[in-house]
Amino acid sequence: MNRRTKLATLAFVLGGALMAATMDPRGAEAAPSGAQECPAAGNPAADRGWTAYRAGDMAAARTAFEAALRACPRHEGARTGLGYVALRQDRTAEARGLFDAVVADAPRNVDALVGLGIAAWRAQDREAARSAFTRAQAIDPANAEARDFLARLGAAPPARPDRPPLVLPSELAYPARTVRDRFEVRTARGWEPFYIKGVNLGAALPGKHPSQFPDSATYVRWIEQMAGMGTNTIRVYTIHPPHFYGALYDWNRRHPDAPLWIIHGVWAELPPENDFANPQWEGEFFADMRRVVDLLHGRADIPEGAGHAGGAYTANVSPWVLAYIVGREWESYSVVTFNRLHPELQGFRGRFLTVRGGTPMDAWLGKASEHIVAYETDTYRAQRPVAYTNWPTLDPLRHPTESTVAEESEIRRSLGEQVPAQPAAEDNDDAGLDANLVTPTDAFPAGYFASYHAYPYYPDFMVLDPGYNRAASSEGPSNYFGYLVELKRHHDHMPVVISEYGVPASIGSAHLQPQGWHHGGHTEPRMAAINARMTREIAEAGMAGGVIFAWIDEWFKKNWIVMDFEIPLERTRLWHNRLDAEQHYGMLAMDPGEVVAGATLRDRIGSWRARPALYRTPQGTLRAAADESYLWLFFEGSGGRLPEELMLGFDVVKPQAGDFRWPGRVGNRLPVGLEFALRVDGDEVRLMADPSSNPLRTDENQSIPGRPSAAPPIADPLPGYFEGRFQRRFNRPYRSQANEDGVYDSLRVVTNNRRFARDRTEFPGLGYDRGILRGGGPPDGLWERLDDAGVMEIRIPWMLLNVTDPSQRRVLQDPDGAIPQQFGTVTVDGIRILAAARTGPAWRQWPASGREADVAFFTWDTWEQPRWRERVRPVYDAMREVYRTVQPAVLRGGNR
Repeated sequence: MNRRTKLATLAFVLGGALMAATMDPRGAEAAPSGAQECPAAGNPAADRGWTAYRAGDMAAARTAFEAALRACPRHEGARTGLGYVALRQDRTAEARGLFDAVVADAPRNVDALVGLGIAAWRAQDREAARSAFTRAQAIDPANAEARDFLARLGAAPPARPDRPPLVLPSELAYPARTVRDRFEVRTARGWEPFYIKGVNLGAALPGKHPSQFPDSATYVRWIEQMAGMGTNTIRVYTIHPPHFYGALYDWNRRHPDAPLWIIHGVWAELPPENDFANPQWEGEFFADMRRVVDLLHGRADIPEGAGHAGGAYTANVSPWVLAYIVGREWESYSVVTFNRLHPELQGFRGRFLTVRGGTPMDAWLGKASEHIVAYETDTYRAQRPVAYTNWPTLDPLRHPTESTVAEESEIRRSLGEQVPAQPAAEDNDDAGLDANLVTPTDAFPAGYFASYHAYPYYPDFMVLDPGYNRAASSEGPSNYFGYLVELKRHHDHMPVVISEYGVPASIGSAHLQPQGWHHGGHTEPRMAAINARMTREIAEAGMAGGVIFAWIDEWFKKNWIVMDFEIPLERTRLWHNRLDAEQHYGMLAMDPGEVVAGATLRDRIGSWRARPALYRTPQGTLRAAADESYLWLFFEGSGGRLPEELMLGFDVVKPQAGDFRWPGRVGNRLPVGLEFALRVDGDEVRLMADPSSNPLRTDENQSIPGRPSAAPPIADPLPGYFEGRFQRRFNRPYRSQANEDGVYDSLRVVTNNRRFARDRTEFPGLGYDRGILRGGGPPDGLWERLDDAGVMEIRIPWMLLNVTDPSQRRVLQDPDGAIPQQFGTVTVDGIRILAAARTGPAWRQWPASGREADVAFFTWDTWEQPRWRERVRPVYDAMREVYRTVQPAVLRGGNR
């Protein structure tokens, strides 16, 4: 397979030949495109140029890049691309001139600097090469090309950059402030109201860890795209590489009337033993605050560390830093533990902030907020608003439907139920944090605000609260709007920012919601419509703004409903789990690389026919393919006609285990046992599991008289929706068992566990059948057919087949003997596939011989670097329109 390498990875051979550079097809690190006056005009041709370059067609690449430059003469990406084409064509002087021009306009373009260094090296200008590579490494210390060439040149690591002397302003400077329940920013015209229309930027590309960051060209392009979406604020959680801040500085310098503001976070993991006052942990957290402040002023030299980048930070972006949000979503148990450990912490009084009353954690968060304010004030005579991260789990409201684990366990025991040692319920209303307790002193005019990550489907009180179920915005019923209104009513004197919100476009869902705003299970158009409506409701509820989650899909992320089966967990970054909601929030989709060429099924027929057949029979032909997301299957009926019914069987473990009969015992005994069977009957395509291979149980507790109270009506329910006395349970042991009963389970999953309110009201568990595959083409559907061509294509997400890591061909299977605590897995050489078709009363099955040796065996290459493509989702255009038209209630004098 084609594996990912960096854009600027250009292998240089002494003597003059430049070897072919490989890049991920349409990947995020592909084409640099700088901020210039006419970027959009040149982008289509520039994209064609990079596609041709990646394919090794230098003539076509040159033609396309030149066309881009005719449309936009200063197009940074096209000029950079043309420079690399010139290098590949041994036109060193031309390449050097192109890279020189790009660097003159964009001094922090690492890719142009690397290209300039290579051109200078080829011209035997060692000093110019050293200068270019040294500048590239100063901006991007992890750049492998700059490091390798500098090693050849015998250059020392870059010295600490020269910075001008620090000149403090004559009076306290603060570019933003909070006034009552809104933000204001300082402009040439004075203070103006500012409504946050933001996007959260996580930057882990497919195959990367969250501490591995993109190159400068990617940040340049993303910033341009964010601005094109109508975003006015970028929120980051941790320290990015210097070239991100350099790209932001360059953009804002060129767009002074429409800059992109930044909300910067300070990330932290939980402290040892949940003691936030632990001197070492607290000291490291506070030191990170100081590093963030220094780097934003362009005065930091930071070694790379766990969870963040490093390097020499010289770009002073502090004029555009809107606010700080410190910390993370703290777990409820950690707050409860800390409050118990430190009862002596009662309030806080600092120079800039005071905390009156509350819990020890409220006091400690006041101290943490004070630290970042005090450091910036004392060091730079500057301030900006500050908040700490909060979420509904720790909001200051009381939620009657959200019993604690202890309360619910007691209710269950009183009903005669057995309570497991580790109950399925969570504590989502056991503790609270209240920003209302924090008051700025006169020495902190920048002000304080409240920040919440608030999604419409979690915790359960978002779904179950009777008041929220009666709530409606101007657009109709909305539990989410009901929560926002109550939250804003509590914080009635201060700005409230919804700093994370959104719904994902995953195939799988992790939680169901009354308006159909589920935690996944959405088509991309549906995702776009829900996110746009939530954005309008945030504005209508009187919030100071919202920050949509997120800019890109990140494959390393994990969700509770699937993470137990993503094994090994540290390798999720290498494949794309379509059942994992957390991997699908992006304005930009990160799709797997193209495995079967063609934009539509009709386009793909020819590509499919070029692949080897698993079976070629009088009834039809079956083929298969694999990528980072799916097992792909293609059936072509003989004579251009599809059968009335089709079944496919999958032996994913070993031929001696599984069910040796088709569902319902149709047809003959099978030569190998099946763990899974897929049945196509009309417009229903359903995957089923032999019971011993079904990863989850959905047994209903029938031991208690009466029925649960009615669940809130669920709009847009997912396929196979069900409700009742259900709890999610694991179906251990995971060992495929030989049998011939032809009985297969549906792949039902409980998304909302059965719960009890504090007044003992019982709410049913909810779920759906994820084995019922949604029709349609990619990216939203899992199957489609063309009756006029007699073809059908099916895409099965890997996890539905108990594949825990397709990059290793690893599948779920416990070892023999005692059931281990950790789920067992084995690696396999591939999957055996059987087929059966019916037209009329008779079934025909393959292999027709009934011999194990004739069963089709499908395998795929393993990988350590995934193939992937970047794609703009419909939600991008939806957010652009809503950002253009939204009318926030908090802005009395108009929207900026």
